[in-house]
Amino acid sequence: MASRTKSEKWRKLESAVLNVQRRWGPLALRKLERPPTRRAVPHIPTGLPALDRVLGIGGIPKGRVTELLGAPTSGKTTLANIIVAHAQQNGSVGAYVDLSQTFDPHYAVKCGIDLHDLLIVQPFSGEEALEMTISLVSSGSVSVLVFDSASDLVAGCTSAQFLSSALSHLAGCTAKSHCALIFLTALTFGGHSSEANYPPGFGLPYYATVRLLVERERWLRQRGDVWGYSARMTVIKNKLAPPGRWALVRFVFNGQVRATSENKH
Repeated sequence: MASRTKSEKWRKLESAVLNVQRRWGPLALRKLERPPTRRAVPHIPTGLPALDRVLGIGGIPKGRVTELLGAPTSGKTTLANIIVAHAQQNGSVGAYVDLSQTFDPHYAVKCGIDLHDLLIVQPFSGEEALEMTISLVSSGSVSVLVFDSASDLVAGCTSAQFLSSALSHLAGCTAKSHCALIFLTALTFGGHSSEANYPPGFGLPYYATVRLLVERERWLRQRGDVWGYSARMTVIKNKLAPPGRWALVRFVFNGQVRATSENKH
């Protein structure tokens, strides 16, 4: 008896659905399909669980461009070093294009980088730096490459047309590779450390899949001595997950540089 009543209800429901669809169209009333399962995006974990969560895919994407923005001593270079070290621990080869001529091998080791598995490139110009980067990325043998820095690239390229063309070519090469390409950008244009002072007309934000703003929150002191600092990392652009989320991270100095997550938003 219960089964017959249930069948009758379903017939009435189907009739009502058909009437609605005839009057207002088939999309006015329908059952929702189960959403497709999101495919895992190839990525390199940052080693910071809170940051990996706000990035949405578990780290920075491979085959894509990631930009880390921040003032000097904000933590962007430290974060890049830690990502390279984490990739090396999983058997990957890293590269560092040091256009700014500021790479510190001793600090890199403190961040966990194995210098024997790191390619260091120190070009003389922005054009040379881009050409070398394109060559390394296109080889398919490098899993993560840090370009330091985009700020020096803008100042060092004599031709805006070459810069635009090279960035487009580099983005295409990166998409075909499994390389995670990280650009460091110092926000110190015009004497101010602000995203509003980003170089006008520079196309990197367009090609970047992920843009992460790194801001030092406060120094961590004990008995007057600095033993680390707290940094906020805000995802200002993300093509693979929702942007706008942030994580707090502590960088601690005790002979080695360690990073720990404080919390997330």
